[in-house]
Amino acid sequence: MSLKKVPLLRDPLMHFALIGGLLFAIDGLFNAAGGSAEEIVITPNRIEHLTAVFERSWQRPPNGEELNKLVDNFVREEVLYREALKLGLEADDTVIRRRLRLKMEFLARDLVDAVEPESSELERFFQDHAERYRAPARVSFRQIYFSRDHRASPAEDARALMAALNTGADAAAGGDSHLLPRQFAQASPAEINNQLGVGFAEQLVQQPQGLWAGPIRSEYGEHLVLIEAYTPEATAEFASVRPQVLRDWQAQQHTDMLERQYQLLRDGYRVRLESPLESPLGGSPFGDTPETEEVVAR
Repeated sequence: MSLKKVPLLRDPLMHFALIGGLLFAIDGLFNAAGGSAEEIVITPNRIEHLTAVFERSWQRPPNGEELNKLVDNFVREEVLYREALKLGLEADDTVIRRRLRLKMEFLARDLVDAVEPESSELERFFQDHAERYRAPARVSFRQIYFSRDHRASPAEDARALMAALNTGADAAAGGDSHLLPRQFAQASPAEINNQLGVGFAEQLVQQPQGLWAGPIRSEYGEHLVLIEAYTPEATAEFASVRPQVLRDWQAQQHTDMLERQYQLLRDGYRVRLESPLESPLGGSPFGDTPETEEVVAR
């Protein structure tokens, strides 16, 4: 009999029904061969975990009915998870592979986070990476702005005012109106450049302290500046940056542990290149390797 004469056999829904029936039949054979049903144990710790997850989402503990639903959902998930493993559904699944890799890496991170290093260890890390913990220079100064759009010679006007200011003139009446701050207190070079343009801070620190100086050019125009206080860049005190040092130490330890973990596990595997693979730049990614040779990729 031709399949074309049996419409049901060409129906996708019928295909799914047949496949589903086959899977249940296979599962039934496994259960019959294995004897009694598998056991799923709901421990007090599991109940506590389900309750905690619910509380984080709803900001209250679950009531009795809600807890029963949480347990039922867990059992459903566990049953389907175990059956999926039996059918090998996790194989060659990129998402599952990446999730499992992340879980392995989280295990290493948890181990590092559980370790409280000695102060001497942190101080040694601080000294070895002192450049990370340098406190930036700080400058307190005032500035007067001269617009290039509204003046024919803003730099000359700035120099004329500078001479008057340094002989006692009032700075409040000078310059042009603008939205830029007229005064900066303990500002870092990054903060200054963010407000007045890249390179302004580097020009600023070359000016004398206690006198009106300039003009300094910015992307907006010309500026006279009066440096009132300057604190040079310096290495921070260990005590003031200890929390940051601890975080950086843990991050470094986590990276190192992941690499050690991988190399230890990697030693148990041998990679065999069955046929030469061409890379986008030409040649095999493992070098010139005979097709039959076993290669350990490091």
